[in-house]
Amino acid sequence: MRLMNSENVANIMMRALDYVDPRLIDHGVRTGYCVLRMMEADGGYDKGTVRDMCIMSILHDIGAYKTEEISNMVQFETGDVWEHSVYGYLFIKNLSPMPEYAPVILLHHLEYPRLKGVDCSDETKKKAQILSLADRADVYRQMGQQQPVEEYLKRYVGTKFSKEVYDLFLKQQKQERNENGGKDRQERECYLDRVLGAIREQPFSDEQIEGFLKMLIFSIDFRSEHTVIHTITTTAISVEAARRLNAGERLTEKIRHGALLHDLGKIGIPVEILEFPGKLSPQAMNYMRTHVDLTEKILDGQVDDEVTQIALRHHEKLDGSGYPKGWKEADLSLAQRIVAVSDIVSALTGTRSYKEAYDKERTLSILQRMKCEGLICPYTVDVLTESFDVIMEEVKRQCRPILDIYTGMKTEYNDIIEVCRNL
Repeated sequence: MRLMNSENVANIMMRALDYVDPRLIDHGVRTGYCVLRMMEADGGYDKGTVRDMCIMSILHDIGAYKTEEISNMVQFETGDVWEHSVYGYLFIKNLSPMPEYAPVILLHHLEYPRLKGVDCSDETKKKAQILSLADRADVYRQMGQQQPVEEYLKRYVGTKFSKEVYDLFLKQQKQERNENGGKDRQERECYLDRVLGAIREQPFSDEQIEGFLKMLIFSIDFRSEHTVIHTITTTAISVEAARRLNAGERLTEKIRHGALLHDLGKIGIPVEILEFPGKLSPQAMNYMRTHVDLTEKILDGQVDDEVTQIALRHHEKLDGSGYPKGWKEADLSLAQRIVAVSDIVSALTGTRSYKEAYDKERTLSILQRMKCEGLICPYTVDVLTESFDVIMEEVKRQCRPILDIYTGMKTEYNDIIEVCRNL
């Protein structure tokens, strides 16, 4: 089952990260446009490489979501560029379907003379330089300076940028002005259309699309590790329950994708609410509940509608007491009911900042009570009760690699940051 296409991937990515801070996504799109035009001016890159660099341009500052650097990103001379560069490197390396581009992200702020001495391919260095110059050109333009950007950047040739890459920038600037009657064209729609067009021209494989989908889910860990583990757990339980209920291969795949996407909107919920160590106030709970609305806005028109509805209805109850729509039993498909019950099991058996994991007996007791009250699907409760130990063992198996990755990233960060600061 093909969940989405390459353009859908880019749209969902930008919508999701936009809820964290729109400044970085707007900056990423503008940077991507400049990178695209520079690579076109070079003439030596195939469509796949151009597409990949457009994606990396959108994501190049993703490490800033983990740091407090967002408000400082407009400064050309940043005091410490390495924190977000290393976080971004680790994210792309470990959690994206494009790990080969991780060094480009890591090195995109390194000055040219130092970059020459780094042990990596010349092609990686050139891509890092293209991204670096495009990045800084956009920052300068957004500062509203009067001096032409070409003149401003020229002073850094040989110190921050290579002459080769600066000449590419001049070439693309000349081409663009010829196209636009001698004027710079800086409308967001122009940038976005061209960047999405380059992404659309070279489609991603199904495997890559799946990788980007997981990458977005993992990106929430930059704000709440518990949320990511909960998502992986909910997905594993949903799939195991669907198989035992003979949902069929195609529907089970839709259930898997819906479960994977069900909490994507939490990327837009403040971390102090996500990780609050106790019962949320009514106001905070109302805010938390908006994650379903955010998920809908992110997925709208980009993903199979059945998958979207599975993701959006995981907090509905059979008696109409759930949210956000108050759907009742007749409105909820088997797939939606399976994910709703699996979400509850995942929440009960998982740790949170405010609770320890519930054991088997307590979890099953709560499920049985909710079943008897007519709140959740009795068939799903029955199969989970019958196969609880086997299912939860499979959950542990699927979560272990993710936990290992996060543990390894923390260790690797400490090792890399020291090396980078000494470059």
